[in-house]
Amino acid sequence: MSKQKRFIAAIVAGILALAMIVSLIASLAYSVSAASSSSIQSQIDALEQQQENISSQRTELENSISANQSKTQDLVSQKAALDQQIELTQEEIDNQTELIQQYNLLIAEKQSELDESLAQQQELNEKYHERLRAMEENGNVSYWSILFKASSFSDLLDRIDMIREIASSDQEMMQQLQDIAKQIESERSDLDAQRTAQEAVQAQLTETQASLESQRSESDTLINQLLSDTAAMQKLYDDYESQEAALLDQIAAKEQEYTQAVAAEQAAAAAAAAQQQQNGGGSSGNGGNTSGGNGGGSSTNAPASSGFLYPLPAGSAYVSCAYGPRTHPVTGNYSFHNGVDLAAPGGTPIYATKSGTVTTATYNSVYGYYVTINHGDGFSSLYGHMTRYVVSAGQTVTQGQVIGYVGTTGLSTGNHLHFTIFYNGSTVNPMGYI
Repeated sequence: MSKQKRFIAAIVAGILALAMIVSLIASLAYSVSAASSSSIQSQIDALEQQQENISSQRTELENSISANQSKTQDLVSQKAALDQQIELTQEEIDNQTELIQQYNLLIAEKQSELDESLAQQQELNEKYHERLRAMEENGNVSYWSILFKASSFSDLLDRIDMIREIASSDQEMMQQLQDIAKQIESERSDLDAQRTAQEAVQAQLTETQASLESQRSESDTLINQLLSDTAAMQKLYDDYESQEAALLDQIAAKEQEYTQAVAAEQAAAAAAAAQQQQNGGGSSGNGGNTSGGNGGGSSTNAPASSGFLYPLPAGSAYVSCAYGPRTHPVTGNYSFHNGVDLAAPGGTPIYATKSGTVTTATYNSVYGYYVTINHGDGFSSLYGHMTRYVVSAGQTVTQGQVIGYVGTTGLSTGNHLHFTIFYNGSTVNPMGYI
């Protein structure tokens, strides 16, 4: 071998060695990127699990707080009813007290009448006995002297009648006084019995009032305990809310890292593929067009002339199902496909095709996790089958902003993005805009 040939061979060998080194570096970069994105995804999953746990605990606390508030309201209502009962009972006690006082006055009046009647009886009795004593002291002479003083037989009869009338009058008056005394005593006894009955009612009302006040005191204790428990749970709820907000911020930051890692991964993969093509002599074979006959993803992420942006990273996807009539791969029904399916690896970031306002960010059995955006110019767009979305309804997004990640949720057979564009409420072929 000549010196020139050896020199050329050395150069070729150096180039091949350099190519191998570059290829190795690209492969290593791809592996590191893949490992990095996988690690970040694991961190995101762990953070989301923590967020879900805290959200679940927060929901339980919210239910407990609501239950405590309901119990507190019930107890407050019960306490108000007890307060009203206590007030009414006190009014009845006051009425009974006034009635008892009236009975006491009536009893006192009857006692005074009874005392007066007894005094009259005593006075009459004393006069009667005085006459008896006088007659006993004077003997029958006095009695007979009255009779003997009669001037005639007629006068005698008159004097006998007079003596009888006096004795009868005394007896009659004594009987009247005794009857009056009995009546007064009976009335006083009746009043005393009525007073006793009213005092029993008053005692029962007082006992009832004491029971009501005890219930009110218990209600106050329970209300204060519930308010204290609710305040403690509310504080814990606020702490959970702060923790969840912090976790959501961390998740958002990690998702941004994930997006960057995926982009680095895709760049490394593209570099490795280019190097492999170079190592193979630069022949592209059949791999020069990854989009196939359906016209795959855009080679760049610059907005198209229509102003729409390809919703996935450049070179990351291909059209797996075009816009138009088709046989559904899951149901087998022949129907119109109102969008385009862009097959891409799970976790590939999804971009807003144009700026606008998120109108829907939810889940259903067809689109799985999906997002719709109103672009404000008659156009709107739909992004379906996401593994998750990172925007919320009412949020304003800018063109190219990450709104979610490719998945296979809902009625799906594999990782892809179902992408639909609407104009004035009707679907149009997205491939004419991106």
